[in-house]
Amino acid sequence: MKTEIYLDYNATAPIRPGVEEAVLGALRVAGNPSSIHSFGRHARKTVETARAQVASLVGARPEKVTFNSGATEGNNSLLKAYHGQGICASAIEHPSMLGQDHDPQMIRVTPDGVIDLTHFEERISASPPPALVSVMMVNNETGVIQPVAEMIRLCHARGIKFHTDATQAAGRLPLDVFMLNADYMTLSSHKLGGPQGIGAMITTNDTPPPILLQGGGQERRYRAGTENVAGIAGFGQASAHAQEHLPAFQELVAQQSYLEQELKGLHNELVIFGENAPRVANTTCCAFPGLSAETLLIAYDLDGIAISSGSACSSGKVTQSHVLKAMGCADHLAKGALRISTGWATTREDIDHFLTITQRILKRVR
Repeated sequence: MKTEIYLDYNATAPIRPGVEEAVLGALRVAGNPSSIHSFGRHARKTVETARAQVASLVGARPEKVTFNSGATEGNNSLLKAYHGQGICASAIEHPSMLGQDHDPQMIRVTPDGVIDLTHFEERISASPPPALVSVMMVNNETGVIQPVAEMIRLCHARGIKFHTDATQAAGRLPLDVFMLNADYMTLSSHKLGGPQGIGAMITTNDTPPPILLQGGGQERRYRAGTENVAGIAGFGQASAHAQEHLPAFQELVAQQSYLEQELKGLHNELVIFGENAPRVANTTCCAFPGLSAETLLIAYDLDGIAISSGSACSSGKVTQSHVLKAMGCADHLAKGALRISTGWATTREDIDHFLTITQRILKRVR
C-alpha cells in the first residue's frame, strides 16, 4: 500500500487541531461583524477572539492586528504606501516584496544566506536614507534566521521604518513584535496550520497600518471589505495551538540533524544551503550535485512524497531560485535545489520513510 508523506510545510502547513471546527462553527452562524443585531455581535466576537489569539502569538496588542488576505497583501500595501520614498529590501525577500513596479534597492546576503550587515549599514547610511527597510525574519527557502533585532536598532537610530515578513517564523520561533520594536510585521495563516487566504498586518506604537483597500469602515478603516469571519476564526485557533505547542517545535532540531546526517550518508557530496547559519528547525534546503530538481521532484511525487524545489509561489514551475542566486550559489547546484520542510505533525517514521525513498531514487537516477 502506497504511503504518502507531506514534507512541504513551508508551502502550506496541514491544518492544526481545532481549526476545521473553528471554521465550520463560524460558517454555521450567519452574521456580518459590522451589524448591530445579535447575529452581527456573534460574528464580531468571533473576530475579536481570533484577533487576541493572533496578537498573543506574536506579542502584540490586539488593536494593532489588522486582518487581511495574507502576507502578500500586507507586503504590497507597504510597497504602495512607501512608493517614491525609498525602500530597501534584502535580495532574498519573497516575490511579493521584489519584482514589483516599486523596484526596492537590494541588500546583499552572505554565501550562508544571512544579511551582509556591512552592506546593510552602507545602504541605510546613504543620503537621502530609505524611508523603509524590509527584511524577512526567516527565509522561506533556506530557513535561515535573519538578525532583524540588530537591523531594527540600526534603522531606528536613523529614523527609518522597519518591516519584517514573519510568515515563516510564526509558530516556529518565540516572537514579540514589541520587544523587537518592528514597525510592521506581516503574517499568513496557512503557513502555521490555519486556512489559506487570511493573514494579518501587525504594527507597533503609533505606527498606522498602510491602507491598500478603501471602502467601508472594517478593520478600523485600515482594510475595507467584509471580514472573512470563518478564515479569521481558523487563523485564531491555529495561532493558539501554535503558541501552546511552540516548545514542542524545538524537538524538530534533533529530527533535522538526523535527516541531514542520513542524507549525507546517502550522497557524500550533498550540499545544504545555509548549513552554517542559524536556521529554523523545520527547513532543509539541499542539492545532490549532478541531479536536477525537476527529475527528483517527479520521482518523489510518484513515490508519494511531497517536497518542493524552493518557493511554492512560482505557479508550480521548477525555476532557479533568486534566493540561491543571491547567495552566490553555482547554477548547476541551484537547479538541483530541493526544500524539505517539516512541522507540527511530522514524525520520525515520516523521515525514515523519506530516507528509504531517497535511497531508492538515488540508486535509480544515478
